[in-house]
Amino acid sequence: MTVRKNIAIGLMSGTSADGLTICLFDARAKKVLHAKTYFYPQKLQNKILDAVNFKTPQLGELNFELGRLYAQKTAAFIKEFKIDKSKVAVIGSHGQTVWHAPAAKTPNTLQIGEAAFLAHDIGLPVVWNFRPRDMACGGSGAPLMPAFDDFLYGRGAARLLLNIGGISNITLAGRGITTFGFDIGPGNVLIDTAVNILSKGRLNFDKDGLVAAKCEPDIKKARNLLRIFVKNKPPKSLDRNSYTNNFVLKYFPSLKERDICTITYLTAFIITQSIKKFILKKYKPEILEVSGGGVYNKTLMGFIAAQLKGIKVISGGAVIDPLAKEAAAFAWFALQTLRGVACSCPRATGAKAKAVLGCIYLP
Repeated sequence: MTVRKNIAIGLMSGTSADGLTICLFDARAKKVLHAKTYFYPQKLQNKILDAVNFKTPQLGELNFELGRLYAQKTAAFIKEFKIDKSKVAVIGSHGQTVWHAPAAKTPNTLQIGEAAFLAHDIGLPVVWNFRPRDMACGGSGAPLMPAFDDFLYGRGAARLLLNIGGISNITLAGRGITTFGFDIGPGNVLIDTAVNILSKGRLNFDKDGLVAAKCEPDIKKARNLLRIFVKNKPPKSLDRNSYTNNFVLKYFPSLKERDICTITYLTAFIITQSIKKFILKKYKPEILEVSGGGVYNKTLMGFIAAQLKGIKVISGGAVIDPLAKEAAAFAWFALQTLRGVACSCPRATGAKAKAVLGCIYLP
Protein backbone atom coordinates (compact mmCIF):
# COMPACT_ATOMS: atom_id res chain seq x y z
CA MET A 1 0.00 0.00 0.00
CA THR A 2 1.34 3.45 -0.93
CA VAL A 3 1.38 5.57 2.24
CA ARG A 4 2.78 9.09 1.91
CA LYS A 5 1.62 10.39 5.28
CA ASN A 6 4.10 10.12 8.14
CA ILE A 7 1.80 10.81 11.08
CA ALA A 8 0.13 8.04 13.05
CA ILE A 9 -1.74 7.51 16.31
CA GLY A 10 -0.39 4.91 18.72
CA LEU A 11 -2.15 3.18 21.62
CA MET A 12 -0.49 1.27 24.45
CA SER A 13 -1.91 -0.42 27.53
CA GLY A 14 0.92 -2.08 29.41
CA THR A 15 1.11 -5.08 31.69
CA SER A 16 0.54 -2.90 34.76
CA ALA A 17 -2.94 -2.21 33.31
CA ASP A 18 -3.13 1.23 34.90
CA GLY A 19 -4.31 3.10 31.82
CA LEU A 20 -4.30 3.65 28.08
CA THR A 21 -1.58 5.90 26.64
CA ILE A 22 -2.38 7.52 23.30
CA CYS A 23 0.04 9.58 21.26
CA LEU A 24 0.27 11.34 17.92
CA PHE A 25 3.63 10.52 16.37
CA ASP A 26 5.44 12.13 13.44
CA ALA A 27 7.72 9.42 12.04
CA ARG A 28 9.63 11.77 9.73
CA ALA A 29 10.52 14.12 12.59
CA LYS A 30 10.82 11.26 15.09
CA LYS A 31 8.70 13.32 17.43
CA VAL A 32 5.65 12.86 19.64
CA LEU A 33 3.29 15.71 18.81
CA HIS A 34 0.73 15.01 21.54
CA ALA A 35 0.36 12.37 24.24
CA LYS A 36 -1.97 11.60 27.10
CA THR A 37 -2.63 8.68 29.45
CA TYR A 38 -6.25 7.88 30.28
CA PHE A 39 -6.14 6.07 33.60
CA TYR A 40 -8.49 3.17 34.19
CA PRO A 41 -10.96 3.07 37.09
CA GLN A 42 -9.78 0.72 39.82
CA LYS A 43 -12.54 -1.76 39.02
CA LEU A 44 -11.46 -2.05 35.39
CA GLN A 45 -7.78 -2.37 36.30
CA ASN A 46 -8.61 -5.20 38.68
CA LYS A 47 -10.68 -6.90 35.99
CA ILE A 48 -7.81 -6.69 33.47
CA LEU A 49 -5.26 -8.04 35.95
CA ASP A 50 -7.61 -10.93 36.79
CA ALA A 51 -8.37 -11.70 33.13
CA VAL A 52 -5.81 -14.52 33.08
CA ASN A 53 -8.31 -16.48 35.21
CA PHE A 54 -11.40 -15.69 33.11
CA LYS A 55 -13.50 -18.22 31.25
CA THR A 56 -14.21 -17.65 27.57
CA PRO A 57 -17.48 -15.66 27.97
CA GLN A 58 -15.85 -13.21 30.40
CA LEU A 59 -12.74 -12.85 28.26
CA GLY A 60 -14.79 -12.27 25.13
CA GLU A 61 -16.79 -9.58 26.90
CA LEU A 62 -13.65 -7.83 28.19
CA ASN A 63 -12.15 -7.94 24.70
CA PHE A 64 -15.08 -5.95 23.34
CA GLU A 65 -15.33 -3.70 26.42
CA LEU A 66 -11.73 -2.61 25.95
CA GLY A 67 -12.17 -2.24 22.19
CA ARG A 68 -15.06 0.16 22.70
CA LEU A 69 -13.13 2.03 25.40
CA TYR A 70 -10.08 2.41 23.14
CA ALA A 71 -12.29 3.90 20.42
CA GLN A 72 -13.95 6.29 22.89
CA LYS A 73 -10.66 7.49 24.33
CA THR A 74 -9.10 7.89 20.88
CA ALA A 75 -12.06 10.01 19.77
CA ALA A 76 -11.63 12.12 22.92
CA PHE A 77 -7.88 12.43 22.24
CA ILE A 78 -8.50 13.60 18.67
CA LYS A 79 -11.05 16.16 19.87
CA GLU A 80 -8.95 17.42 22.80
CA PHE A 81 -5.85 18.05 20.69
CA LYS A 82 -7.79 19.24 17.61
CA ILE A 83 -6.15 16.62 15.40
CA ASP A 84 -6.91 16.76 11.67
CA LYS A 85 -7.68 13.13 10.84
CA SER A 86 -6.99 13.75 7.15
CA LYS A 87 -3.29 14.08 8.06
CA VAL A 88 -3.19 10.79 9.98
CA ALA A 89 -2.26 7.63 8.06
CA VAL A 90 -3.12 4.91 10.56
CA ILE A 91 -3.76 3.92 14.17
CA GLY A 92 -1.55 1.30 15.82
CA SER A 93 -2.92 -0.48 18.89
CA HIS A 94 -0.89 -2.99 20.86
CA GLY A 95 -3.92 -4.18 22.82
CA GLN A 96 -3.91 -5.54 26.36
CA THR A 97 -1.74 -8.59 26.96
CA VAL A 98 -3.57 -11.11 29.14
CA TRP A 99 -1.33 -14.09 28.40
CA HIS A 100 2.09 -14.53 26.83
CA ALA A 101 3.69 -17.99 26.78
CA PRO A 102 6.38 -18.25 24.08
CA ALA A 103 8.05 -21.17 25.89
CA ALA A 104 4.90 -23.30 26.11
CA LYS A 105 4.61 -26.65 24.31
CA THR A 106 2.51 -24.76 21.78
CA PRO A 107 3.92 -21.20 21.96
CA ASN A 108 1.08 -18.68 22.19
CA THR A 109 0.14 -15.14 23.09
CA LEU A 110 -3.11 -13.23 23.58
CA GLN A 111 -3.76 -9.50 23.36
CA ILE A 112 -7.33 -8.20 23.64
CA GLY A 113 -9.03 -4.87 22.91
CA GLU A 114 -10.97 -5.54 19.71
CA ALA A 115 -9.67 -3.05 17.13
CA ALA A 116 -12.71 -3.19 14.85
CA PHE A 117 -14.29 -0.47 16.98
CA LEU A 118 -11.36 1.88 16.33
CA ALA A 119 -11.62 1.37 12.57
CA HIS A 120 -15.38 1.84 12.59
CA ASP A 121 -15.68 4.75 15.02
CA ILE A 122 -12.57 6.74 14.06
CA GLY A 123 -12.65 6.02 10.33
CA LEU A 124 -8.93 5.30 9.91
CA PRO A 125 -7.00 2.12 9.11
CA VAL A 126 -5.97 0.25 12.24
CA VAL A 127 -3.11 -2.19 12.77
CA TRP A 128 -3.09 -4.42 15.84
CA ASN A 129 -2.19 -7.91 17.12
CA PHE A 130 1.52 -7.42 16.40
CA ARG A 131 3.08 -10.36 18.23
CA PRO A 132 1.72 -13.51 16.49
CA ARG A 133 3.47 -12.94 13.14
CA ASP A 134 6.87 -12.88 14.83
CA MET A 135 5.95 -16.10 16.64
CA ALA A 136 4.93 -17.66 13.32
CA CYS A 137 8.52 -16.94 12.23
CA GLY A 138 9.85 -18.86 15.20
CA GLY A 139 10.28 -15.86 17.49
CA SER A 140 8.99 -15.21 20.98
CA GLY A 141 6.75 -12.29 19.92
CA ALA A 142 8.52 -9.88 22.26
CA PRO A 143 10.22 -7.63 22.97
CA LEU A 144 9.19 -5.58 19.96
CA MET A 145 10.72 -2.30 21.13
CA PRO A 146 14.27 -2.97 19.82
CA ALA A 147 13.09 -2.36 16.23
CA PHE A 148 11.75 1.06 17.23
CA ASP A 149 14.89 1.78 19.24
CA ASP A 150 16.92 1.02 16.12
CA PHE A 151 14.77 3.49 14.17
CA LEU A 152 15.37 6.20 16.79
CA TYR A 153 18.99 5.55 17.76
CA GLY A 154 20.56 3.18 15.23
CA ARG A 155 22.68 5.89 13.62
CA GLY A 156 23.97 7.49 16.82
CA ALA A 157 26.51 6.56 19.47
CA ALA A 158 25.93 3.19 21.12
CA ARG A 159 23.48 3.38 23.99
CA LEU A 160 21.35 1.12 26.15
CA LEU A 161 17.60 1.67 26.04
CA LEU A 162 15.84 0.29 29.12
CA ASN A 163 12.07 0.16 29.35
CA ILE A 164 10.64 -0.48 32.82
CA GLY A 165 6.99 -1.41 32.51
CA GLY A 166 5.45 -4.37 34.31
CA ILE A 167 8.26 -6.36 32.70
CA SER A 168 11.63 -4.72 31.99
CA ASN A 169 13.32 -5.00 28.60
CA ILE A 170 16.58 -3.72 27.20
CA THR A 171 17.93 -2.74 23.77
CA LEU A 172 21.43 -1.97 22.57
CA ALA A 173 21.47 0.25 19.48
CA GLY A 174 23.95 2.49 17.71
CA ARG A 175 26.36 2.87 14.80
CA GLY A 176 28.13 -0.35 13.85
CA ILE A 177 25.86 -2.48 16.06
CA THR A 178 23.27 -4.94 14.83
CA THR A 179 20.52 -3.88 17.21
CA PHE A 180 19.39 -6.48 19.70
CA GLY A 181 17.51 -6.70 22.96
CA PHE A 182 15.60 -8.97 25.32
CA ASP A 183 13.13 -9.09 28.18
CA ILE A 184 15.10 -8.94 31.42
CA GLY A 185 12.60 -9.83 34.13
CA PRO A 186 10.20 -8.04 36.45
CA GLY A 187 10.12 -4.27 36.05
CA ASN A 188 7.37 -2.79 38.19
CA VAL A 189 5.35 -5.97 38.67
CA LEU A 190 7.03 -7.29 41.83
CA ILE A 191 7.02 -3.86 43.47
CA ASP A 192 3.41 -3.14 42.48
CA THR A 193 2.21 -6.54 43.68
CA ALA A 194 4.03 -6.28 47.00
CA VAL A 195 2.72 -2.76 47.67
CA ASN A 196 -0.81 -3.90 46.84
CA ILE A 197 -0.55 -6.82 49.27
CA LEU A 198 1.05 -4.74 52.03
CA SER A 199 -1.57 -1.98 51.74
CA LYS A 200 -4.43 -4.52 51.55
CA GLY A 201 -5.44 -3.20 48.14
CA ARG A 202 -5.32 0.53 48.92
CA LEU A 203 -2.21 1.16 46.79
CA ASN A 204 -1.23 -0.26 43.42
CA PHE A 205 2.32 1.10 43.17
CA ASP A 206 5.04 2.78 45.21
CA LYS A 207 4.71 6.42 44.13
CA ASP A 208 8.17 7.92 43.59
CA GLY A 209 9.64 4.93 45.45
CA LEU A 210 8.80 6.58 48.78
CA VAL A 211 7.88 3.38 50.62
CA ALA A 212 11.13 1.72 49.56
CA ALA A 213 13.09 4.85 50.52
CA LYS A 214 12.12 4.47 54.18
CA CYS A 215 14.29 1.38 54.71
CA GLU A 216 17.52 -0.34 53.76
CA PRO A 217 17.34 -3.43 51.52
CA ASP A 218 18.25 -6.93 52.56
CA ILE A 219 21.04 -7.23 50.00
CA LYS A 220 21.91 -10.81 50.95
CA LYS A 221 18.37 -11.96 50.24
CA ALA A 222 18.30 -10.08 46.93
CA ARG A 223 21.57 -11.75 45.88
CA ASN A 224 20.19 -15.18 46.78
CA LEU A 225 17.10 -14.58 44.64
CA LEU A 226 19.06 -13.26 41.66
CA ARG A 227 19.84 -16.75 40.33
CA ILE A 228 16.15 -17.27 39.50
CA PHE A 229 16.23 -14.46 36.97
CA VAL A 230 19.55 -14.41 35.09
CA LYS A 231 20.14 -18.09 34.32
CA ASN A 232 18.46 -18.09 30.89
CA LYS A 233 20.35 -16.50 28.01
CA PRO A 234 18.64 -14.14 25.50
CA PRO A 235 16.63 -14.09 23.40
CA LYS A 236 13.88 -14.38 25.97
CA SER A 237 10.37 -13.04 26.42
CA LEU A 238 8.46 -12.99 29.69
CA ASP A 239 4.96 -12.60 31.08
CA ARG A 240 3.98 -10.59 34.18
CA ASN A 241 1.78 -13.41 35.47
CA SER A 242 4.93 -15.28 36.52
CA TYR A 243 5.72 -12.60 39.11
CA THR A 244 2.48 -11.69 40.87
CA ASN A 245 0.92 -12.70 44.22
CA ASN A 246 2.07 -16.32 44.38
CA PHE A 247 5.66 -15.40 43.59
CA VAL A 248 5.83 -12.51 46.07
CA LEU A 249 4.25 -14.48 48.92
CA LYS A 250 6.48 -17.49 48.25
CA TYR A 251 9.65 -15.49 48.85
CA PHE A 252 8.26 -12.75 51.14
CA PRO A 253 5.55 -14.56 53.16
CA SER A 254 5.26 -11.89 55.87
CA LEU A 255 5.50 -8.63 53.95
CA LYS A 256 6.88 -5.58 55.72
CA GLU A 257 7.98 -2.15 54.48
CA ARG A 258 11.59 -3.31 54.39
CA ASP A 259 10.55 -6.00 51.91
CA ILE A 260 9.35 -3.30 49.50
CA CYS A 261 12.85 -1.84 49.63
CA THR A 262 14.43 -5.28 49.14
CA ILE A 263 12.14 -6.04 46.19
CA THR A 264 12.99 -2.67 44.65
CA TYR A 265 16.69 -3.39 45.11
CA LEU A 266 16.19 -6.89 43.66
CA THR A 267 14.42 -5.43 40.61
CA ALA A 268 17.34 -3.07 40.00
CA PHE A 269 19.83 -5.88 40.65
CA ILE A 270 18.15 -8.17 38.08
CA ILE A 271 18.31 -5.35 35.52
CA THR A 272 21.92 -4.37 36.12
CA GLN A 273 23.29 -7.91 36.41
CA SER A 274 21.55 -8.90 33.17
CA ILE A 275 23.07 -5.89 31.43
CA LYS A 276 26.53 -6.76 32.77
CA LYS A 277 26.27 -10.46 31.95
CA PHE A 278 24.71 -10.29 28.49
CA ILE A 279 25.83 -6.91 27.10
CA LEU A 280 28.73 -5.20 28.84
CA LYS A 281 31.10 -8.14 28.43
CA LYS A 282 31.22 -7.30 24.72
CA TYR A 283 29.96 -3.73 24.28
CA LYS A 284 30.87 -0.49 26.08
CA PRO A 285 27.95 1.97 25.82
CA GLU A 286 28.26 5.07 27.98
CA ILE A 287 24.57 5.92 28.37
CA LEU A 288 21.57 4.03 29.72
CA GLU A 289 18.34 5.76 28.74
CA VAL A 290 15.25 4.71 30.74
CA SER A 291 11.59 4.88 29.73
CA GLY A 292 8.36 3.41 31.08
CA GLY A 293 6.62 4.01 34.41
CA GLY A 294 9.60 2.77 36.41
CA VAL A 295 11.56 5.89 35.46
CA TYR A 296 9.50 7.78 38.06
CA ASN A 297 10.46 5.43 40.91
CA LYS A 298 13.36 7.45 42.32
CA THR A 299 14.52 4.68 44.63
CA LEU A 300 14.62 2.13 41.80
CA MET A 301 16.45 4.56 39.53
CA GLY A 302 18.95 5.31 42.30
CA PHE A 303 19.69 1.62 42.81
CA ILE A 304 20.20 1.14 39.05
CA ALA A 305 22.58 4.09 38.79
CA ALA A 306 24.56 2.97 41.85
CA GLN A 307 24.99 -0.53 40.41
CA LEU A 308 26.17 0.64 36.96
CA LYS A 309 29.31 2.62 37.68
CA GLY A 310 30.73 4.34 34.63
CA ILE A 311 27.42 4.46 32.75
CA LYS A 312 25.31 7.61 32.74
CA VAL A 313 21.69 6.78 33.62
CA ILE A 314 19.19 9.24 32.17
CA SER A 315 15.45 9.57 31.57
CA GLY A 316 14.38 9.18 27.95
CA GLY A 317 12.40 12.41 28.11
CA ALA A 318 14.97 14.32 26.06
CA VAL A 319 13.80 12.49 22.93
CA ILE A 320 10.34 11.08 23.70
CA ASP A 321 8.22 11.29 26.86
CA PRO A 322 9.13 8.11 28.77
CA LEU A 323 5.46 7.22 29.23
CA ALA A 324 4.65 7.81 25.53
CA LYS A 325 7.50 5.84 23.99
CA GLU A 326 5.69 2.51 23.65
CA ALA A 327 2.59 4.19 22.20
CA ALA A 328 4.85 6.00 19.72
CA ALA A 329 6.43 2.68 18.82
CA PHE A 330 3.10 1.16 17.86
CA ALA A 331 2.23 4.22 15.80
CA TRP A 332 5.49 3.61 13.90
CA PHE A 333 4.92 -0.14 13.65
CA ALA A 334 1.48 0.55 12.17
CA LEU A 335 2.97 2.85 9.53
CA GLN A 336 5.54 0.22 8.57
CA THR A 337 2.89 -2.49 8.38
CA LEU A 338 0.60 -0.38 6.22
CA ARG A 339 3.56 0.13 3.87
CA GLY A 340 4.32 -3.59 3.84
CA VAL A 341 7.74 -3.06 5.45
CA ALA A 342 9.18 -5.73 7.75
CA CYS A 343 9.72 -4.13 11.16
CA SER A 344 10.56 -6.88 13.62
CA CYS A 345 13.94 -7.47 15.26
CA PRO A 346 14.92 -11.15 15.01
CA ARG A 347 17.98 -10.68 17.23
CA ALA A 348 15.61 -9.67 20.02
CA THR A 349 12.91 -12.29 19.56
CA GLY A 350 14.83 -15.22 18.12
CA ALA A 351 12.74 -15.28 14.94
CA LYS A 352 14.19 -16.87 11.82
CA ALA A 353 13.39 -13.81 9.69
CA LYS A 354 12.09 -10.24 9.81
CA ALA A 355 8.37 -9.92 9.24
CA VAL A 356 5.59 -7.44 8.57
CA LEU A 357 3.74 -7.38 11.88
CA GLY A 358 0.09 -7.09 12.75
CA CYS A 359 -3.41 -7.37 11.33
CA ILE A 360 -5.03 -4.53 9.39
CA TYR A 361 -8.62 -3.28 9.69
CA LEU A 362 -9.63 -0.88 6.94
CA PRO A 363 -12.29 1.73 7.80
